[in-house]
Amino acid sequence: MKRQWYYRGSLKSCNYSCSYCPFSKRAYSRQNIQKDQEAFLRFTDHMVKQQNGGAVQVVPYGEALIYPYYWKGLAALSKSPAIDAVGAQSNFSFPVGQMLAVYQKHGGDMGKLRLWGTFHPEMTSVGQFAQQCHLLEEHGVSYCAGAVGIPQQMEKIRMLRAALPDFVYLWVNKMDGLGRRYTDGEVRDFTEIDGFFLQELKHYRADTAVCADSRFVEADGTMRRCNISRQSLGKFYDGSDGAGERLQSCKKKECGCYLAYCNRKDAAAPFFLPYPAFRIPVYPKALFFDIDGTLVPEGKMRIPERTAQWL
Repeated sequence: MKRQWYYRGSLKSCNYSCSYCPFSKRAYSRQNIQKDQEAFLRFTDHMVKQQNGGAVQVVPYGEALIYPYYWKGLAALSKSPAIDAVGAQSNFSFPVGQMLAVYQKHGGDMGKLRLWGTFHPEMTSVGQFAQQCHLLEEHGVSYCAGAVGIPQQMEKIRMLRAALPDFVYLWVNKMDGLGRRYTDGEVRDFTEIDGFFLQELKHYRADTAVCADSRFVEADGTMRRCNISRQSLGKFYDGSDGAGERLQSCKKKECGCYLAYCNRKDAAAPFFLPYPAFRIPVYPKALFFDIDGTLVPEGKMRIPERTAQWL
């Protein structure tokens, strides 16, 4: 696992109006957008000048990729030889051809682009979302897609899985506020869609001893270990990368979301390394498994059916 950089600007608005989301209810002025643009381009400029290595992912409150300046900034980052990959979380509502043209106009390296797309059934259809994904494929963009594991949306998520190529990872996030535990049947169904869904249901006790070398930077330069950490690692623009800060006990009880637990040394799935935050599998040319005790459990005579399905 290499150093993962996250950036979250001052943007807190979205072009979608999902019923559960607060960001869809905030109107943003031209001044707000200008302020967010200046902050992001300041961040990208500093990253390039400091030659900070690793990968950068934009994780906005709301939707960022509908604004050309995010593509311009990502392009600048991708040109740095010290940065292996760049990307952002998005609802994939942006005009694909137009925004990728902005990225390429500013010298963006298509081979370094990694996008994370969330399907919102309230706002778009399976067909519309899948079409956006296919356009990204046509341009050679690496991406993942997924949805919140709402039981009532099970069939639509299944339809999306069927609409996307097998090599595209479709993740399912656990639903907060469900008010009950998932039934065994729901867990089984979501696991058939996302083989890592059980990882979502684990309770990772917060522990700084297993934190990987990630950095979360906000618009004002405040730097922390991850998106839920409250411990400051100093200011990004003061020339510090936080490496010298002594890690205190995390004030959170659990690493309660993917962006938090994927940074743990005890949780990252090997198929997503070296940058698990993008949630895009890296397919090896070959895998080697021990038969006894690994594929075939101790005391058994054959590979369990669940393991066979997973393989």
